[in-house]
Amino acid sequence: MAAGGAAGTVLRYAVTVCMSRVAPAFPLGVLTVNAAGSFLIGLCWCLAEAFHWSFYARAFLFTGLFGGFTTFSSFSLDTMELFRVGAYKAAGLNIVANNALGLMAVFAGFFVGRQILR
Repeated sequence: MAAGGAAGTVLRYAVTVCMSRVAPAFPLGVLTVNAAGSFLIGLCWCLAEAFHWSFYARAFLFTGLFGGFTTFSSFSLDTMELFRVGAYKAAGLNIVANNALGLMAVFAGFFVGRQILR
């Protein structure tokens, strides 16, 4: 589990740094990580159920890798900072986008997993 968390954290950092170059005034990195992580967790959950992955494989992926990769606390901090500096529209967009994309992505990942299994 710890190895998965370490790997997820390194991946999150890399994605966040890359995306901060694309949109320096908006926390696009955390949004990207949360949406991608939600999709991947939905996909892997579908596969884990279908192939009866072990407790350890699930713990490594879901608690470790995806827990280290996605980060609600960073999303919350980014949103608070946007509010603090008066970027209210960006803060609202960040809240809606992270929640909507996260939910859509987890369902999409699960759907893709079902299609793969057919």
